[in-house]
Amino acid sequence: MLFSYLKRFIRLYAGLFLCAVSILLCIQGGVGVTPWDVFHIGLQNITGISYGTISILVGLAILSVSLVLREKIGAGTLCNILSVGYMVDFLKYLNVIPAAGNFLIGAAMVAAAQLVLATGSFLYIGAAMGCGPRDSMMSALSKRLTKVPVGLIRSTIELTVLVLGYFLGGPVGVGTVIGMFGIGPAIQLIFNLFHFDIRAVQHESVAETVRNLFSGQAAVADKQ
Repeated sequence: MLFSYLKRFIRLYAGLFLCAVSILLCIQGGVGVTPWDVFHIGLQNITGISYGTISILVGLAILSVSLVLREKIGAGTLCNILSVGYMVDFLKYLNVIPAAGNFLIGAAMVAAAQLVLATGSFLYIGAAMGCGPRDSMMSALSKRLTKVPVGLIRSTIELTVLVLGYFLGGPVGVGTVIGMFGIGPAIQLIFNLFHFDIRAVQHESVAETVRNLFSGQAAVADKQ
C-alpha cells in the first residue's frame, strides 16, 4: 500500500513539475501569456492584489465549481495549488530556461509548452489523486458531456477565460493565441498517444487517501 502511494506521488509531482516547466516556457517566450494568465493579470490590474494571491483565489473559486459538479478534491488538487507556483519561481531562479532571443524562438517555446503541459496533465491526472483546479473542472465537464471531445471542452474553457481577461485589461499576444488554440489539440494528442481516458480515472479524495494510508500502516503494524 505505502509503496503504491509512493509511486503515485512520484507520478503526481513529475506531472506538476512539467506543468511548471510549461508555464516558465511561456513566460520566457515573451510573446504573450496564456489565456488563464490573461485572466489572472486582468484581475490583478483591477484589484491590486498580487499575482500569486489572485492565482490561489481563482483556483479556490474553480474548486467550488468542481465540488458542485461532484468532482473529488484530492491531495493532488491541493499539491497543484500549493506547489506549481513555487516550482516556477525556483526554476526561474535557477535560470534553466533562458529568455527567447527572437520572436520565432519565443513562439516555438510557447508551442512546445502546450505539449509539455499536456504531458504533465496526463501524468498527474493519471495518479488519480485529484486534478488541479482547472483540470478538475475539465474532468467534471467531460464526464457530463460524454459526446464532446475533451480537447474541445478544454479549448472552450480557455476561450472563456481569455475573453473575460481581455475585458478586464489583461495582456493578449501571439502566445495567447497559441495557448488558446494549442492546448486542446495538444491534450487530445497526448491522451490518445498514451491511450489515456480521463473519464475512466477514479480520483481519491483527501479523506480517502489519508484513510488508506493509515489503514496500510495499521496492517503493517499488525503483521509485526
